[in-house]
Amino acid sequence: MAEHTGKLGRHLIDFDIKFRRNRQINAIYHALRLIFPLILVGTLADFINQTWLQRSGYYYQTLHVAKWAFQLKILRQYLGLVSAGTLGLTAILITFAVSVYLVAPVTPLIVDRLMAGIVAIIALKSLNVNRQSVLGNHPVQWLSNNLGLSGIFVGVLVGLLVGNGYRWLLNHQHATQRRLEQNVGGIALWLLVLTGLGFIWVSTQTVSLNAALLAISRWPFQLPHDLGTLVGFGLLTGTCQWLGILGPIASVGGQSIEAAQNLAAVLDHTGWQIPHPVTLHTVVDVYATSGGPGMVLALLLAIFLVHHNVRQRRMGWYCLIPTLGNFNAPLLIGLPVIFSPILLLPFLLAPLVCIALSWGCLVLHWVPAVAYPLANGTPGILQAYLGTGGSGAALLLSIVELGLSTAIYYPFVKWAGIAEEAVSHEPTIS
Repeated sequence: MAEHTGKLGRHLIDFDIKFRRNRQINAIYHALRLIFPLILVGTLADFINQTWLQRSGYYYQTLHVAKWAFQLKILRQYLGLVSAGTLGLTAILITFAVSVYLVAPVTPLIVDRLMAGIVAIIALKSLNVNRQSVLGNHPVQWLSNNLGLSGIFVGVLVGLLVGNGYRWLLNHQHATQRRLEQNVGGIALWLLVLTGLGFIWVSTQTVSLNAALLAISRWPFQLPHDLGTLVGFGLLTGTCQWLGILGPIASVGGQSIEAAQNLAAVLDHTGWQIPHPVTLHTVVDVYATSGGPGMVLALLLAIFLVHHNVRQRRMGWYCLIPTLGNFNAPLLIGLPVIFSPILLLPFLLAPLVCIALSWGCLVLHWVPAVAYPLANGTPGILQAYLGTGGSGAALLLSIVELGLSTAIYYPFVKWAGIAEEAVSHEPTIS
């Protein structure tokens, strides 16, 4: 296989194999695979709820669900509970799993592994508290909104911190002397230190750690809608997603106003002269996020085109339905794309190519800009077509960009599969 990969492919494969063998990365990958079934179930529930049962959903509108479905309110509530009970706890799950997998190789005792995970959860919760409830001596309130998909990165950091610390503690204890007093003393010390760090953060910062990261990711883009801004936003969104900060990144200020003005111009005047043809919505949201940020629908197609990796193809089938609705979390976590050095390059490059091409076509007036609002779950390949009222040029541009993105992903998906196979026969964490 090596002779067919090329020089770049060999370098990336070798680097990815070394990367996967790293103890920290190995624990993260095991943790991502552990929580994948929960993320898949939660995403499917969220997909059905948002696209089939909500009035803003694509299938609710196109299939007239309200006319033939019963007990919609109860179904919404039930699926909302399923989604909240899985996706809403993603950061907690990943924190627990990373810490456990780091500790597992150094101790055969289940109690030590579980305690490492429990301590990690407590540390994560200490960084996600309502500031006023702590400083005002009120009952402590937890910030549950920061514990979902957007909190994966913080959860990984806390899991690594606690897992490595607990691992060090176990390595410096003698198995024959690991008495109850030692365990209680070590755990108490860890809890006091980690809670102290959380208290320092709460006392000096006005937001949680996860909210601070999201705020940093949004600040640069109160700027005009030029190509540099669009490319920068695409790079930022892709980097955040690759690091595990999933979910939407806030758009440039004024997006809703501009969208309303575009729609009003189309409804009030003949022709298709809109005041804001180039915005984040008309370029990035419509053309560069087919299947979700990262053009992951193209990633899915590349997976089906690469035949030698059975696991990749099986993962593709698992993630097919949510990806078609632009829900990309299962594919990013299950493959995984998150923290994958090989897939980082196409994950950033494919959207940038789409942004540049779409911007050029809009500026040259080769395609009309999207003006009509799009329902949640609208298939990515149809967003430009429906948003322009049925423009064939917009549909053709979407198809061309999906094809280009698939071609970009294809060799990297093949190389990622080779690297995965190289490490798949190595001993797993016991």
